[in-house]
Amino acid sequence: MSSEETPQPEQKKIVWLASYPKSGNTWFRAFITALLNDGDLDINQMKTDGIYSSRFIFDNSTDSDSTYYYDEEVKNMLPEVFCDMAQWYQKKHLFIKIHDAYTFNTEGNPIVPAEPTRCALLFIRNPLDVVASFANHNNGTNDEAIHIMNKPNGSLARQKNNFNVNNQFRQLMLSWSGHEQSWTADNVPFPVMVIRYEDMLHNGLETFTKAVEFMGIEVQPGQIERAIVNSNFERLKEKEKEKGFGEKNVKSESFFRKGKSGGWKEELNAEQIQSIITHHKDVMEKYNYPTTFDAEH
Repeated sequence: MSSEETPQPEQKKIVWLASYPKSGNTWFRAFITALLNDGDLDINQMKTDGIYSSRFIFDNSTDSDSTYYYDEEVKNMLPEVFCDMAQWYQKKHLFIKIHDAYTFNTEGNPIVPAEPTRCALLFIRNPLDVVASFANHNNGTNDEAIHIMNKPNGSLARQKNNFNVNNQFRQLMLSWSGHEQSWTADNVPFPVMVIRYEDMLHNGLETFTKAVEFMGIEVQPGQIERAIVNSNFERLKEKEKEKGFGEKNVKSESFFRKGKSGGWKEELNAEQIQSIITHHKDVMEKYNYPTTFDAEH
């Protein structure tokens, strides 16, 4: 940031876009981009403000090289990094994607700072549908995805020897259920709105409108409808096919796969389905996801 800029009074301007992977976070960021850009959408130039685990944001704020820090040290410093970001950036809202669970660092502080936070949106998707999409994203198998989803300390971007050598920091997600429970716990000190992927898919106008109102974004008549049309899943798939998508794992065939609900019935076997239900039944029932199935499905 320019040395000629002056920091603004601390404002609650960060909107956290939180999710377990493959639950609609990127789709919603595409919607936000279209909403703030008069309907125009370039998926490789989102109008959102990066991801919590970004080394670039950390290095830029601290004027240091994060490869020299242990992961624990980074997590102790990140709350101040985002307080700093909210103070300097000349925007009314900052939309930050985050896959990390709402956890605490070794200093006993939440890794997500309350001071600059306006609110959070938590995107939830039927974990049975997450499996195959997550496996595709990782260029792995359904069983490998299920293993991560069921692990109490499941994470992304694990670092070699605990050093930060990837372009993103390690993201401690917990299990699929643990992730949801962390963000909806009573000790989260800012408003959190839970958005089901299936409601975005089947009841888009009402769902997106509620989200826009929750975030405090002022819109003109027709603006939300136009953004929904221009960011629908088929258009996102077309745009990725035409120009590629920089956030796609280099090992996977595509980022935007099917964008449907209920695909698990054809993609998972009975043992895989039962494993997810056994580990996540309580949270699945909380969001009206099926926890019984026909073994022949």
